[in-house]
Amino acid sequence: MKKKLAVAGVVAVGVALFSCGKSQYANTDLPPKRIKVIKDYGEDAAQMLLSELKKELKNALKTKGPVGAIEVCNKRAMEITREVEEEIGDIKLKRTSFKYRNPLNKPDKYEAEALTFFEKTLKETGKLPPYYIQKLDGEYRYYKPLKVQNVCLTCHGDPKYMDEKVLQKIRELYPNDKAIGYKPGDFRGAIRVSIPEEVIKEACL
Repeated sequence: MKKKLAVAGVVAVGVALFSCGKSQYANTDLPPKRIKVIKDYGEDAAQMLLSELKKELKNALKTKGPVGAIEVCNKRAMEITREVEEEIGDIKLKRTSFKYRNPLNKPDKYEAEALTFFEKTLKETGKLPPYYIQKLDGEYRYYKPLKVQNVCLTCHGDPKYMDEKVLQKIRELYPNDKAIGYKPGDFRGAIRVSIPEEVIKEACL
């Protein structure tokens, strides 16, 4: 049985949360009710993926150390993404960034638009927007931005302060790696949640 995301009651709660018309965090005009439903579906799915990835990483760090954890991420991150998709059903997930490690996470043109929106807004306002929504043909895309946490620096920090064995393993597994040189609080990238338009329409009935 597919796991249903926790969106019960979102319509009633959400109407009052947005002014009419285009949200400042969307690329098109959407009714307030629809924005709220997309947000709830997107946030629930993104949090599910983050929870599973963090659990796997924490266990790998504990049992195999940083070098072993890189190997686990190399083999398991995409598998976990597919497993969460299978558990949810209909919704597709992807982690993406301009400074990607795995080439499969390279942004397409729509994802690049969202990443640019986050970067530009952060630069202009000093604050990272909480989300971004795109309306595409047949689907909505919800983006949850990610910040670099202290634990991330073990594998994504300044190479000058990283363990040489960690760096060697990264170079071995990801010869074209772009995902280093971060500081705590930096914008890392986003989780993209693709939701079929029909799913949102049904939830808004």
